[in-house]
Amino acid sequence: MPARRTKIIATIGPAQDPEGALERLLDSGVDVLRVNLSHASPSAQAARVKRARAHRPDIAILADLAGPKLRLGDLPEDTPIREGDTVVLGAGGVPVGDPSLFERVRPGDPIFIADGTLDLISTEVRSDRVVCRVRVGGTLRSRKGINLPLDASSLPAVTDKDRADLAELEVLSPDFVAVSYVRHERDLAEVRRLTSLPLVAKIEKQQALERLEAIVDAADVIMVARGDLGVEIPIERVPATQKRIIRVANRAGRPVITATQMLVSMVTNSLPTRAEVTDVANAVLDGTDLVMLSEETAVGHDPVGVVQMMGRLLAETEPLLQPHEGPPRSLEGNALAYAAARLADDLDAAAIVVPTRTGISAQRLAAFRPHRPILAYSRVPETTRRLHFVWGVTSIDLHVPAGLDSLNATLEAARRDLPPGSRAVLLDIAADNAVGVPSLVNAIRF
Repeated sequence: MPARRTKIIATIGPAQDPEGALERLLDSGVDVLRVNLSHASPSAQAARVKRARAHRPDIAILADLAGPKLRLGDLPEDTPIREGDTVVLGAGGVPVGDPSLFERVRPGDPIFIADGTLDLISTEVRSDRVVCRVRVGGTLRSRKGINLPLDASSLPAVTDKDRADLAELEVLSPDFVAVSYVRHERDLAEVRRLTSLPLVAKIEKQQALERLEAIVDAADVIMVARGDLGVEIPIERVPATQKRIIRVANRAGRPVITATQMLVSMVTNSLPTRAEVTDVANAVLDGTDLVMLSEETAVGHDPVGVVQMMGRLLAETEPLLQPHEGPPRSLEGNALAYAAARLADDLDAAAIVVPTRTGISAQRLAAFRPHRPILAYSRVPETTRRLHFVWGVTSIDLHVPAGLDSLNATLEAARRDLPPGSRAVLLDIAADNAVGVPSLVNAIRF
């Protein structure tokens, strides 16, 4: 049985290019690999994904669209700036990737760079440049993001780059697509017209918070993208906002990811800060399904060490989880899942066994955070991989021999995978499997 139940997403990048580095990362306990499309096309990342799938065919892949993000252009070298310095963004100064910046800034507006670690204020705006005074310094680096919290302009939810990337996603064979800067549920509808893959809605705009419940209903997975969110709203509101987003996602039965700066000090250091480990623990206790590592694994000096540290933190915290209310039990499938979780406790079952074609049964069960391990068996490889996004689920490819139905094949596989004499609860929800098969929740002794 797994030592931890909260899942780990690791972003791949240059740190995995040396021989054996990606394979060691996959062996360290990663559940999902994130491919960040902000800096490269799918084809430019395809070699890394091919290596990953060759080493671990069941690894889940998350393709993260760039979205309408303003960014710096390419700098010849890293450039330090200090409080009080004058910095020009645009012509004659630091290049920017999108000239719409000059139309969206007014004198006196704040400008944040690199998730708010650099703080500038505009003092002069021209048609091809913005002159700024530095309020909080640091280092300017190529392609870092720019945030304009006072910008009220309406940008398209799906950019030309996003459309081009979606058109060639097949080279990655991803399992989910993350949509950046979602502001309205119709943004997700626009992406669904371009892909049939499940969608992760990244919550990182004030407008998204105003439509949160509708966006959660329209999405397959939710991400608390704290980097941009912490710049778009006052930073002191981020902790309470994180809790609200996770609570709404939990109530809707949607898996939820907590992302950005989880263990960011480990990009250069061998140990995280005390504040970071407490932050990870609180995300688990809030009810997150997954935690995401970004630059920690993409460019950090010890990606394997970061994942191992994260795994230890999760395993140490999860026993403190309190029972979850979960989604409404007025729906039959939710009621059956809740009953299975309680029955497994009453019977001191070794596991809850779930045959599943779509993954819905296992996801419903996980939403109630059962104490017992969830073993989900599917004959659909895509479902097995997608269940890596769901808390507490160990997903297993199911081979169904000729002459045997999926339910009995699941029972045979569970007898193989559980210790002899174990007691298990079987959850079989008809809506998730073959039409016409009656729903049942039953206790079975192996």
